[in-house]
Amino acid sequence: MKRILTLALTVLFCLTAVAPGFAAALDPQTAQNKMVTMEKFLYGTEQSGALIARVDSIEIDVYGRKTTNPVLTRVDNIYDYLFGVPGDGSLSFASKLNAAEWQLMQEMSDAPAKTRLEKIEDMLYGSLETNNALAERLENLLQVAFPEASLVGTEVNLPKDTLVKVAFLQELRSKENRVGDAVRFKVEENVYVDNVLALPKGAIGTGNIQKIVPARSFGRDARIDIAFTDITAIDGTKVPVFVGDLAKQEAKTAAGAAGASIGGMIVLGPIGAIGGAFVTGKSMVIPVGSTTFVQVSDDTHIFGLIQGEATEQDSDLPETYEEQTYEEQTVVIQ
Repeated sequence: MKRILTLALTVLFCLTAVAPGFAAALDPQTAQNKMVTMEKFLYGTEQSGALIARVDSIEIDVYGRKTTNPVLTRVDNIYDYLFGVPGDGSLSFASKLNAAEWQLMQEMSDAPAKTRLEKIEDMLYGSLETNNALAERLENLLQVAFPEASLVGTEVNLPKDTLVKVAFLQELRSKENRVGDAVRFKVEENVYVDNVLALPKGAIGTGNIQKIVPARSFGRDARIDIAFTDITAIDGTKVPVFVGDLAKQEAKTAAGAAGASIGGMIVLGPIGAIGGAFVTGKSMVIPVGSTTFVQVSDDTHIFGLIQGEATEQDSDLPETYEEQTYEEQTVVIQ
């Protein structure tokens, strides 16, 4: 029996040409580099063994079966299925996973894809669907995530200096942390451009500690300089962010007093300060869940979401997932 999951699962992020940020940044040109990128995306680490054995393993995990194409073609096809083909307009495995995770977990993790999928399954079913391939398991999750809504993807420009409320995902301590330590945070409130969801609540952001000044004599407070780098949108775009005067003023207004932490709101540096954002304190501690504001560094084009009502009609998807994976496998980069 045919059924519409969501009208726009086939056009979600339509015309999207953006792969996940880490894959796009690598832009691998060789089969070996593509294999490493895919393995790190799926499992978190590069796998060992001969190339053909690794290709077999990934195809069985993702498709549930091996294909019979030449090995280099198989590598290209699975890479395109996972991350998308520029200008193709189809929805990649990575973007589907991001959408399902956001809808069901209110977050978009940077953990390995298999781990993320299993976490969602465990939350929903209390067990893992290990008898099915990853592609089929993801399609099942999408049916749960979007049973009533129609999602349509559309390109939108997220303007420079857009304010984004964020929360820290780990505790930072001036006595324990070191320069270069990664800083992870998440978006606290949905960010819309007109009616398009540009950055969803739960989207993950990254940064790093640039400088730590310990507490000193004569009442001089400790200081942690933090550089906020980017936030990952659902389509994989890395949206550049920083703490500028607008973000500092918004945090100051929300906290009620410069330099204060009220209701979990952290003010990062005085208004007009030159250099990295920083927090002061006798011995600085930024608790998990503390919030502040960042602002978008540059105009950034992403594919956002519009949600509407679904309609019951024959699906545009093939009747069986096996047919769908076969069609998607035949896409070859020229």
